Amino acid sequence: MKKAEKIKLHRGKSKAFIFANLTRENVFPCAEKLIEILLKNKIETYMVPKAEKLINHSGVLFSEPDDSLPNVDIVFIVGGDGTILRAAKHAIKFDKPIIGINAGRLGFLSDIESESILAIEKLIKEGCTIEKRTVLEIECGESKTLAINDVFVSKSVPGKIAELFVECNGHEVCRYRADGIVLSTPDGSTAYSMSAGGPVLDTNLNAIIMTPVCPHSLISCSVVFSPEKIITVGSSLVCGEKELDVVVDGEKAFNLKKDEKITVKCSDKSVKFINLSGRGFYEILNQKIIERR
Repeated sequence: MKKAEKIKLHRGKSKAFIFANLTRENVFPCAEKLIEILLKNKIETYMVPKAEKLINHSGVLFSEPDDSLPNVDIVFIVGGDGTILRAAKHAIKFDKPIIGINAGRLGFLSDIESESILAIEKLIKEGCTIEKRTVLEIECGESKTLAINDVFVSKSVPGKIAELFVECNGHEVCRYRADGIVLSTPDGSTAYSMSAGGPVLDTNLNAIIMTPVCPHSLISCSVVFSPEKIITVGSSLVCGEKELDVVVDGEKAFNLKKDEKITVKCSDKSVKFINLSGRGFYEILNQKIIERR
C-alpha cells in the first residue's frame, strides 16, 4: 500500500505548468478557464512555447518543459487519456504531481471533468492527496523508456501471428503463438489488457500484468507478477522473428530486430496523480467503465 502525500497551492508562491492540445475543439475553452482560475489566484503559470500564438492571457509564461518543470509545484493536463499519457512522462522525469482534466472521451486517467473545473480551487483552499502509481521501465538494447499504462509486443504486419517467449528472472514462463502480448501496470489494467481479457487491478497495488492477445491456444490466462520481477519478451523462433514491434502507451517505441528482446520491470520512479475529487478506484471504475458499457 502506497502512502499518500499532500499538496496545497499558495497564492503568490506556487507555480504550475499546463499541457493541453489546444487544437482540439473541447480542450481550448477548458484550458482558457483553467488559466483564468490560476492567474486569479496568483499562481505563476507556464505553457509550451507553441501555445503562445493561441493564448491571449498576458500573465502566462512560455517555456520548454525541461526548463520550467524543475521549478513548478504542479502539472495540469487538459485533454483525454492520450494527452495525459504523453504529458505525464515529462512530469515523471522531474517527480512532479499531475492532475488530469478530461476534455476528451473516456478520460479514465483524469480526475475531474471539464465542466467541474472550478473544483481546482480546492488545491488552494484545502489541499489534496497525491497517489503514487506504478510505472514500468522498458529496456531494449541501450534504449530505455517508461510506460504508465502498458507495453504491447506484436508482429509489425497486422494480422500475422507472433511466436513469442516470456521469461521471469531468467526462467521461462510460457511460449505463445498470438497476435501479441500486453504487459501492463494496474493503471493500464483497465485499458488494452482488460480488452484482451486481463484482470482489473486496484491502482494501489504494485504489480505487472501479462496478458496474451488472441492466443492460438486453449490456455489464455493472464499472469500477475510481483513488483521485484524482471520480465523478458522476445521471439521464440530459432532464427528469430523478422519484424516485431514494441508499442508503449499506444505509441511505437522500438522495432525488435532479429533475436533482440526487451526487459520490463517496475521502475523506481512513479507517476503522481492528484486526487482532487476524493473518488476511490472502484468509484471511478464504476463511473467511467461499468456505467458506460
